[in-house]
Amino acid sequence: MAQIRNSRINLTEGPIFSGLLRFAVPILLGSIVTQLYNVADSVIVGRFVSADALAAVSASGPVMNIINMFMIGLSTGSNVVIAQRMGAKDTQALQKAVSTVSFLTLVCALFITVVGLGVSRPLLNLLNTPQEIFADARLYLIIVYLGTTGNMIYQMGSGALRGMGDSSWPFYFLTLCSVLNIVLDLIAVLVLKWGVPGVALATAIAQGVSGIGVIIRMNRGGYGVKVSFRNIRMDRVESGRIIAIGLPAAIQNVGNLIANLCVQSSVNFFGPTFIAANSIVTKVDDMINIPVVALSTALCTFVGQNMGQFRMDRIKKGINYSILSLTVLGAGMCGVLIAFRGIFPQLFTTEQAVVAIAADGLLIMSFQCFFHGTDRVLVNAMRGAGKSVVPMVTAQFGAFSRIPLAYFLGVRTGDWHGIFWALLIASFLRSVAIAVYYYCGGWKRAVQRFEQKHKQEHAES
Repeated sequence: MAQIRNSRINLTEGPIFSGLLRFAVPILLGSIVTQLYNVADSVIVGRFVSADALAAVSASGPVMNIINMFMIGLSTGSNVVIAQRMGAKDTQALQKAVSTVSFLTLVCALFITVVGLGVSRPLLNLLNTPQEIFADARLYLIIVYLGTTGNMIYQMGSGALRGMGDSSWPFYFLTLCSVLNIVLDLIAVLVLKWGVPGVALATAIAQGVSGIGVIIRMNRGGYGVKVSFRNIRMDRVESGRIIAIGLPAAIQNVGNLIANLCVQSSVNFFGPTFIAANSIVTKVDDMINIPVVALSTALCTFVGQNMGQFRMDRIKKGINYSILSLTVLGAGMCGVLIAFRGIFPQLFTTEQAVVAIAADGLLIMSFQCFFHGTDRVLVNAMRGAGKSVVPMVTAQFGAFSRIPLAYFLGVRTGDWHGIFWALLIASFLRSVAIAVYYYCGGWKRAVQRFEQKHKQEHAES
């Protein structure tokens, strides 16, 4: 029982910043594990199967990213609603929320599987997948789509566990999934000689195991809830809340990916050397943003739990602490990027032309560190309060404004620096948009709406 208690953090009590930090550390470690796994998976396919096999799996990447980002977005809904119920210490409402999450998980998994199988060929054609790798890429997607249920259970279940104050066990299961996937990859490729289908099957099995693990943990972890076929049912109020929060987050994630694909056409305009350099800048940017994503994700649960008890002063302190800490961290990251902008690219390539372009890109992108943390904090604070549409709108505004900015600042001027300036300007505009909404009354309206819904639910019950 001691281990159970230690894995859960009550974010409505105790020191605010240390609680957020403890909750954020497993999320941060999970992001690092995911990055390392992606590298290891590519190495196994590229080294032990073939270059065409690696190309086939990579060609499936954009489609897989859309699926994963959609599921991660939906899991935000389960995280927030369960955090609010957990904070209110309403056991009956908590069980009702978990039962509804279970129902929505199965429905969404079925929907993604059926639609995914139907659109896999058109999507690969839309992405101009070369014919020599088309069959393997489509087979990879088919197998992974058939295993969608396991991944969906893990994503939604992890959101539920984090909502109940436990960010450790989602990290444990993510690590288990990654290690198991690598082991099964090696068996499928080296022993069974199954190639790309074997790699896809390994992914599906590993995700299925992690999904089963999440269910077992929820039932035996002492959270006061149970997941079984008998109590899987949809509650109208809870499902409405979960979808209202999770669907905009899912749309936001998918929209960001679509915008990135559109911007890629402007990137491609400058040729292979610039494409490689831009890829390096993107990878470095993803890595340095891991702490920002971890702490801001923790804040979403923090706000949700404290909304359950209407502890608004505590929420405001948590938001302010997070903004301050991420701004200070951002300033440090900016300095590191500027100081090592010529060294980081050399970790990926020895071609000096690529290194020079990437160094300039990192210099421009480094200034994003000053305001990106504020943007993430406010987005997740609004989500935690149940306000998910506005963060989606501001994020889409930032993402899609990159498309004309990249074209006019880069392609039309013939200067590849414009591509990096486009991303910086778009990120700044997005941050300003959410900040204006938050500080000009958006937060107050979100709280008032939450209180009204809470009173209405109690009146009906």
